[in-house]
Parts: sequence; structure tokens; C-alpha cells
Amino acid sequence: MYMFKFKGLIGFLFASVLLLSCTKSTGYKKKLDVNCRNLEPQKLEVVEFNKVLFGLDTANFEAEYRAILPQFEAFLIEDPSEQEVGYMKDFVTDTFMLKINELVYETFPDIDKVSEEIKGVYQHYRYYYPDFNVPPTFTYVSGIYSNRPHSIDAECALIGLDFYLSNNDLIYDKLGFPRYQSRRLQPAYLTRDIAEELYYYTFGNRINQKTVIDEMVAQGKMLYFIEAMNPALPDSVILGYSTPQMEWAQDNEGAVWAAVVGNNMLYTNNVDNKRMLFNDGPFTAPFGDASAPRLGDYIGLQIVRSFMTNNDETLQNLMKTTDYQDVFQRSQYKPRK
Repeated sequence: MYMFKFKGLIGFLFASVLLLSCTKSTGYKKKLDVNCRNLEPQKLEVVEFNKVLFGLDTANFEAEYRAILPQFEAFLIEDPSEQEVGYMKDFVTDTFMLKINELVYETFPDIDKVSEEIKGVYQHYRYYYPDFNVPPTFTYVSGIYSNRPHSIDAECALIGLDFYLSNNDLIYDKLGFPRYQSRRLQPAYLTRDIAEELYYYTFGNRINQKTVIDEMVAQGKMLYFIEAMNPALPDSVILGYSTPQMEWAQDNEGAVWAAVVGNNMLYTNNVDNKRMLFNDGPFTAPFGDASAPRLGDYIGLQIVRSFMTNNDETLQNLMKTTDYQDVFQRSQYKPRK
């Protein structure tokens, strides 16, 4: 956003459930079954910036907007120009933005429930990284034009709730989102995406790997990290699959692995192979329109899970490693038949 100092929100103005307990389990699941209930934060206050912003009196907008700046100094420009304040007023009076904000209220009527879910992610993160200081956390309306609606750093965390409206009022259809993407824009994905943002905050942006197997393991590491931050997440949400896609991936894991190995893809840097296995879409073309997309992500997660099951390694050590060949070799991965 023009008026935001916060990284990743440049286009804001212009473009305008967590379960903390786990059942007894084995393998990698047992490692993820951690007791973090007593860690901070015991209570998380999530401030609804969207509620404050859209609640300002438009007849006296500049004065009221400037009055709230100290409350949100972590991500708002300290002394915006008159023109910049005007952009913000245009944003909150735009009829489409008003509709989006209304849908946010309808979808998330109880901010305390949202706070509890986010708190659980923070507690799991602090279990593994105890030096983490929980930042002030705010919700906002992004305008649904940012690819990554969340941003987390040491100063604050911003969460764009308008990316979880379940396509109510066909809002995402109106914005031109393909259905395979908008299907994932629902409340069940909120903690998953916050965990992903914590991954980027901790380890930086993902770097494309040279070979297919390296890319699989790298993607698997990130997805395993997401799972560790909220072990109650179903695989379909971790991977962003529909129920039929999840079932297809599980039923055809062996066939996919056989095709990858049989066509000598594992150790190649072929662009077409990578596009087929890792690019997002409604399905993976060579396997038919009933197949799941991003099958490289799916296999990568299974490899990393197998590695954590068969080796005495911590999440922290897993995340530090860049020897993806070693992870693959020690994983003893065997696909489902």
C-alpha cells in the first residue's frame, strides 16, 4: 500500500480450527504432538484495523484518520499527505470495498475465535523458536489484490480477512479468480496461511531448486513446517486440495512416483517437468482432469514425513538442512501402492 510501510502491502490503497491437543500417535505425528498450551501468548488480542478504518466518519475523515495513526504506527505512515489521506478515504467509501468489508463481518463475526486460532499457531511456533516475540496482530481488508494478504515481521502481523470469504456473494468470481484458487479462500485456510507466512518470516522466500527431487524435498519441508504449526490441519488444507483431489493423490501416489522415476525426472532440471509437477492449476494434465495439481508438493511432503519418522531429527534441524539428497536418501520413502 502506498501508505503502508509494511513489506508486501504496496498495492493496498491503489489496487484496492485450531486444536491444540492431538490424539496419541506414532512416527512423525508423535513428534508434532507437542504440549505448548502454557507458552505465550496465553491471550492474544487481535485488533480489527478494518473495523476501525471503515468506522471513521467520512464527513470528518482526515481528522479522524490522523487521530488513529498512533494506534497503528507499526504499519501506517506517520504523517501522510493530504493526497494520501484522500486515497484512503476513497478506499473506505468505494462501494465494492464496503461490500467486501460487510462480507468480512458476516464471515468473522467473533474476533475472539480468530484470536484463539492464531494464538495456537504462535504457541506452536514459540515451542520450536522460543526467542520469538509475538508481534501486535491486526486484521485488515486488503482489497483482494495482493497475492500474499498476510505479512509478519518483528513489528506487527497483518492478516487480510477478505481472502477467506468462501466466495460468498460470488465475490471472487466477480474479481476473476479461477475456481481452483477461490476454492481455497475460506476460513479453514487461515491458520495454514499464517503458518506459511511464519515460514517466510523465519527462512526467507523459497528458492527454486535445481533438480526435481530437490524441489520436492524443499516444498515438503515448507509444508511440514506448516503442519507443525497446526498439527490439526487436514492434509487437504495443508496441500490446498479438494476432497476428491486428496483422495486421488492418495490412491495414485504409487503410479505418480513410478511415472516420475520411470521417466527419469528425479535428477533433471527440465522446465517442463517442473511445471507439470509444481505449478498450480485445476489438475495435472498428463494424469487427467480428475487428478490433483502440484503432485511434486504432495510427494515432497510424504518424503519429509518419512524422513522425520525414520530419523531422530528435530524440526529445527530439518529446517536448517540444505542437503536435500541426504533427506531423500535417509527418508526410506516408499509410496503407497
